[in-house]
Amino acid sequence: MNTYYGHRHHPERNYYKKPFRKTRGFYILIILLIATASFVYFSIKRSNDTVNQNQKFTDQIDLPLTAAKVIFLSGKLESRMENQNWQEIGQDYQVQAGDSIRTNAGTKAVIELPDKSIIRMSENAEIKFSQFGMADVIMEQISGYVFHRVNSNSTAIYRVKNGSTELTALGTGFNVLTSGGLTYLTVTDSKVKVKIFNADNIINMRTVESGEKVLINPALETNQMIKAENISSADLQTNEWYSWNIEEDRKANFSLGIFEKSIKLVILEPSDSKATTDQEKIAIKGETDTDAEIFMSGKELENNSGKFQSDFLLSPGENQIEITVKKGKNMNQKTLIVESTKKAEQITLTGKLENNKISLTWQIKNITNLKEFKVLQGNAANPTFPNAPYHTVNKTNTNDEWTNLEKTKYFFRVCALTDEGKCLLYSNNFEINSDVADSAATDIKLSASIKTDVVELKWMLGKGLNPIDGFKTIISQNINPIYPGSSYHSLSSNERSDLWKKLSPGTYYFRVCLLKNNTCEKYSDNAKAVVIESSNSSINLTGANGDGLINLYWEVNNVPITKGFKIVISDEPDVSFPGIGHHLNTSSDASSDVWDNLISGKKYYFRVCQNLGSACGVYSNEVSFIFN
Repeated sequence: MNTYYGHRHHPERNYYKKPFRKTRGFYILIILLIATASFVYFSIKRSNDTVNQNQKFTDQIDLPLTAAKVIFLSGKLESRMENQNWQEIGQDYQVQAGDSIRTNAGTKAVIELPDKSIIRMSENAEIKFSQFGMADVIMEQISGYVFHRVNSNSTAIYRVKNGSTELTALGTGFNVLTSGGLTYLTVTDSKVKVKIFNADNIINMRTVESGEKVLINPALETNQMIKAENISSADLQTNEWYSWNIEEDRKANFSLGIFEKSIKLVILEPSDSKATTDQEKIAIKGETDTDAEIFMSGKELENNSGKFQSDFLLSPGENQIEITVKKGKNMNQKTLIVESTKKAEQITLTGKLENNKISLTWQIKNITNLKEFKVLQGNAANPTFPNAPYHTVNKTNTNDEWTNLEKTKYFFRVCALTDEGKCLLYSNNFEINSDVADSAATDIKLSASIKTDVVELKWMLGKGLNPIDGFKTIISQNINPIYPGSSYHSLSSNERSDLWKKLSPGTYYFRVCLLKNNTCEKYSDNAKAVVIESSNSSINLTGANGDGLINLYWEVNNVPITKGFKIVISDEPDVSFPGIGHHLNTSSDASSDVWDNLISGKKYYFRVCQNLGSACGVYSNEVSFIFN
């Protein structure tokens, strides 16, 4: 039997096999590949579009760990990358390593670094961020005031550079001012190490403690490069920049360092420490500790559960308003500078009696909307128009006479009448007895005696005057000081003497005002006092010029400094306030000042003077420099 080992052939089966590219599966695969490719393409495109749409310039919200962020801005802030132009940026802008940041005039900005450290920039400040990783934070401070709040939990080494000077944070709080090659460092919390380099070599080094202020000048001899002095929290708190930083630290619950025992003092109105208004008064509102005593220019204010408010009557020109809070031996103080553009309108009336004829004379100041004068006569104080008898006097005339009067007491006032027939302003009262021949123009007799820098005032009160509301003793360097408008002391109705102490050399005029309802009803005559400059009292001024800056330094000898200094500039010799401009430093311990942005090649003259508010006391010698 034969065995067959091959394949059996089936007569109806087709053994031809089609190529795959001609099958239905091939076409299905092609469709799937096209769909997949389209999905990938449009996903990538939409992703790119989303990235472009989310790239933000002034309102970035999400902070990468490699970028810093602007978290507060008041004013104009600018940024630029290396070799690029400056461009304005806004809050939430992300700052990259290598960027430079600068503030404009009147600007404050706060920037949070990736390690959660904080820098606060004052106006006209500039910083270049070289590096801010989790290992190193390095920046170059070009100019201006910057307060550095270093995160105590950060692993980064925090360094601030200015030329050959390097500051390394060993703690959490310090302020830096750079001006050219000079660095001013004030440590308020923990420590800062100062290093001065020559190339890669350290040539000077010092650790600055909390409560110390140093001036770093690498151009001096080695033992003079770092000049240190102790500072108190009370002195720093009078500076608006430090005061603002203290309040910001309070809000953030940061360590306050040397300000730990300071009393809270926040001025809510006006919002700026320097303000200008055309009003006669300004509202002052603020907050402090609930158990603090509050004083405004010597007047005690009510503490209403930590809040206070009061109106301050302004004099024309610059007004310095001192707000002081006290609690035990601790004190905090802020000074507001309010420029009043409203000119004081004033009518000052005087007169005399001769041969039963009363001759009146008056002086006017800053009155423009005037039709004529009405001279009013009454038998009691404050006669008014049109109720009292009156004379009409042409607006170009400032004299009047009253005759054939009865033998009694009279009160006269002058009314400045407007075109609308209303009294724009009344003069003071002039009081006189017509039955007393040749009576004096005042019934308050004032005398003044001088002992070094102290003036003692004594006065006698005429018959019939009743000082129920007390007196004001008024001082000015111009004759006929008035209240309000001049500096004054307040005294009770029983007092007949007063002392004015620590007066600077100069000529002063005093008057006593009889007060009624907070208005001067009667003035005394003028008492003149000339305070002579002590031979051993002086302010010695020196300075240096270069690198687009003029740095001034001074020393004070036997001059009482209570309100700081004015640094006056002029383009002519014999400088006196106000010159062509001035800087005001209200710190009594100030000893330096910096001027920049002057005209290159022009010669300028400088003097420093003892600040007396709207005037200068003792002046320094004069120095001059050609700005370059």
